[in-house]
Amino acid sequence: MKAALTGGTGFVGAALIELLLENGWDVAALARDPARLAQADKLRVVKGPLEDETALAALAKDADVFFHLAGLTHARDRADYERVNVAGAAAAARAAEAAGAKFVHASSMSARRPDVSPYAKSKADSENAVAEAGGDWRALRLPAIYGPRDMVTLPFFKLVKSGLALAPRTAPAARASILYVEDAAAALLAGAAAAQGAVYEVGDERPEGWAWSEIGATLGEVLGKRPRAIAVPRPLIAVYHGAVRTVEGALGSAPSVREGQINEFFHPDWVARENLLGAACDWGPKTPLKEGFAKTACWYQEHGLL
Repeated sequence: MKAALTGGTGFVGAALIELLLENGWDVAALARDPARLAQADKLRVVKGPLEDETALAALAKDADVFFHLAGLTHARDRADYERVNVAGAAAAARAAEAAGAKFVHASSMSARRPDVSPYAKSKADSENAVAEAGGDWRALRLPAIYGPRDMVTLPFFKLVKSGLALAPRTAPAARASILYVEDAAAALLAGAAAAQGAVYEVGDERPEGWAWSEIGATLGEVLGKRPRAIAVPRPLIAVYHGAVRTVEGALGSAPSVREGQINEFFHPDWVARENLLGAACDWGPKTPLKEGFAKTACWYQEHGLL
């Protein structure tokens, strides 16, 4: 089997490449900077940006499945989300359709509520763009993902290690699905066998998801801590996010807090439950949260990060 893949330099993309190679796939990957691709010597590398339709056509050539993972999670403005997340997904889907390849689009659980942030809207719009492009497509709404090599969740691990576990103050308590990175990669691979023309939500081992307090307590067990659970009020986070965005904007640095992220954080329900991928194909998560946290903490500690 031959796979084409965008987003291979990202956290989930690198895990998917590893899984595909382990299963004997021939893999072609698109990259602006091929040096950032792990195991580049085992891939057919197509150099170019997502906006280059000639490069996308070369990437898709002879592919059985086209996995589209490239996208922005943080952008300076809404136009960047539109250019990369929406137009980029449409271009990738067209390339897959022209090559006769199945198309697996990595979307986000946030697409369920496009009103909460520009990022969420761009992911919902990307699903519509993929559908409009036609072909043999399916979109997977991935939940929060963590695991070794992920720098996004590292601050949370450090906070719990310090004895604190922050959670958004909501009523009822906010809940979410949370998935280990290897399970996310396996979901994308299995998703190619799911019926086409549909959007699937990807959950974890608990149909009811996790409350933030449960997530903090579970990580505390792994780290040998009993963190103090603190429900943080929205105004406090709003002030912090506003200050960070102001400073980063003044300095011209890449944004670490995206517009509307506070709405995402305080949304009470990011639990996968609508048209579940596990009901549509032979996939289920294999890594319980505590085990995944232990593997992640181990990696952080081995690299002197925790």
